[in-house]
Amino acid sequence: GRRFQGFTREGELVLEWAQRVVSDAGRLRERLQETESSSPGTLRIGVLPSSIPLISIFTVPFRQVHPKANLRVTMHNVFEAEQALEDGVIDIAITYIEPGSPRYGRSGVLYTEAYELLIRRGSKFSGRTSVEWRDLVDLPLCMLVPNTRIFGAEESEILNAAMSKTPHIVSSTIWLVMDHVRNAGYATVLPRPVRIMIAGDPELEAIPLPLTGDPPAVGIILPKSGPISPLAEAFFDIATSQTSLRKLKSLLESTVSAPRPESSTPARQRSRTMIKRRSGR
Repeated sequence: GRRFQGFTREGELVLEWAQRVVSDAGRLRERLQETESSSPGTLRIGVLPSSIPLISIFTVPFRQVHPKANLRVTMHNVFEAEQALEDGVIDIAITYIEPGSPRYGRSGVLYTEAYELLIRRGSKFSGRTSVEWRDLVDLPLCMLVPNTRIFGAEESEILNAAMSKTPHIVSSTIWLVMDHVRNAGYATVLPRPVRIMIAGDPELEAIPLPLTGDPPAVGIILPKSGPISPLAEAFFDIATSQTSLRKLKSLLESTVSAPRPESSTPARQRSRTMIKRRSGR
């Protein structure tokens, strides 16, 4: 037979590409092994900032079913959430939705948005069971940016008009807003789930505002295309279960509890009285 003397130009080109394919296949295999060892145990959830106080309703029962799963929760506005879901950056999203929209895979409504006036107890309007949007002009306001996606178009228009007539602070940070309501005499308007954050707080009070139109729906969505994480499917089923929806409804329809009246007897004196009673028995 003939002795091998080397590759032709075409052969060298084929060999070069073959070596590259083998190398790429090896790297792909390594990446897949890394993914298999990490991704199935981590569920990436994108959430509206206003929905954060509600998330434990879903994460607690989810952990009971999947105790070894990790959760990564990030905050997104509605546009960011849909884009992140489409790009595979998150596995599931809780955001404003249009029920029946073809943009999603599976979807389910969790609750409808409503807004409340948050004030410090003892300030103007304290103790009322309702207020009107027009009443906002009578208060100094500390607001999240009105055109943020936690407000609808009508609410944004009302808030912008109110802030043009009253002293105000505008911020993109909810913690700054809460601090100024609690400590600086400001009022704010926030989505209804925030009442969970202040439940039992003796300094703050939430008063419902009337609906301005059809309330936007907050729901949970899975991506329309691409592989769907089994953990995402499980989380979706838990979030849309009747048990979870009943808990949501109960929390969102509850009222913020009134502060407990302070006893006229100092705590130290009450303690001494109890000791005397016990020793006298």
